[in-house]
Amino acid sequence: MGYPMNEDSIMLKALNLGDVNELFSDIPSDLMVNLDLGKPLSEMELINKINKIKSKNKKNKLFFLGNGIYDRFIPNLVNEIISRNEFLTSYTPYQPEISQGILFSLFEYQSIISDLTEMDVTNSSMYDGFTSLAEAVRMAYRINGKNEILIPENIYKSKLSIIKNYSYGLNFKFIFYSFDENGKIDLEDLKNKINNNTCAIIVEEPNSYGIIDENVFKLNEIKKSSILITYYDPVSLGILKPPGEYGSDIAVAEGQQLGIGMNFGGPLLGLFSFKKEYVHKSPGRLIGLSNDLNGKKAFVMTLQAREQHIRRAKAMSNICSNQALLGIAALSYLSILGPGGLRKIALITMNKSKRLKTELNKRGIKSVFNSINFSDNLFYFDNKELLRKNNISGGIKLSELSDINKYKAASFFSVTEKTDDNDIIELSEIIGD
Repeated sequence: MGYPMNEDSIMLKALNLGDVNELFSDIPSDLMVNLDLGKPLSEMELINKINKIKSKNKKNKLFFLGNGIYDRFIPNLVNEIISRNEFLTSYTPYQPEISQGILFSLFEYQSIISDLTEMDVTNSSMYDGFTSLAEAVRMAYRINGKNEILIPENIYKSKLSIIKNYSYGLNFKFIFYSFDENGKIDLEDLKNKINNNTCAIIVEEPNSYGIIDENVFKLNEIKKSSILITYYDPVSLGILKPPGEYGSDIAVAEGQQLGIGMNFGGPLLGLFSFKKEYVHKSPGRLIGLSNDLNGKKAFVMTLQAREQHIRRAKAMSNICSNQALLGIAALSYLSILGPGGLRKIALITMNKSKRLKTELNKRGIKSVFNSINFSDNLFYFDNKELLRKNNISGGIKLSELSDINKYKAASFFSVTEKTDDNDIIELSEIIGD
């Protein structure tokens, strides 16, 4: 009596195939990739092998990376909350029939971000900060139909690339405005470039140099009929004016700093807020509060302007999912901290930046600008090999992030509330004179 057939043999027989390779006979041989994965392993053997590979990773001694993803302290309660079964589920909560608990949480998320930014409405939610910015540009076009977008000359290449990808086919004309010797918006240059064809003005606060730029507070006076889009740092709003206070029409941000780990660069959270008169031009979805048939309060999906739910020609966006779990993480983080806690973290961050500049300047590593920075600080430094030898994470060159031709030898070092003062001193001693 022969041995029983294994599952592979049974499936191959049902398909009238001699071996597995016949499944892929229609794929050209030069496109085939043969991976030698070795012999099958038990679960325990696989875990041991992964641990051996993982042990090769080395954590650098000093950490000064930033420029969009930051190592901030996350209260344990945040992960405790988002790990609950009610939130952490295999079912992606974007359908209209999701539970009252999820809807309630997302309603509160929208409310707390609207309070933080002093904007009328916040959606829930977008993929990340960069795609939120691109969606904001498309939204501005839906509002006024104009085609000139004013963009800071130092914008990160990755941001600009995503804007161009998202706006492909809309025939936008991208016009870059300049900055003064202090790394702040050149208001005269910007004013001269605003005209009747200007669709939107993109500003960043803090800007791509890491500088807190009070010139953004003056743009509402000169923007004319264009849409003001602000890309902000959510933690900085602990001490800075919120976008709604200085006339922003749309405010977007990367929400990773609000209780979300760095996670090797993702997943992230896009914050997206706007004035109430533009609700029907907005992407994503909105959760609202209503009453059920019995008169009791009920949370509902008030607006979902994506192609799965309405006619494609009427859709504002084709976003296929959202970051609901990370939105709840941000809600938890901000609720735990409160306004006072966020202000304290923002102040500590600015004090760390000041300390970093003081220590590096003393050692001959000069700041590019004589301005106030938030997390990211730009210095005249260009020796990556020295950083590598001393196990230092940081020193991202400006030229790697931006196409601006100025300050080619300049690099970023970033801080958060977790940055130790002794680490700052050690960094200055290693890279300084």
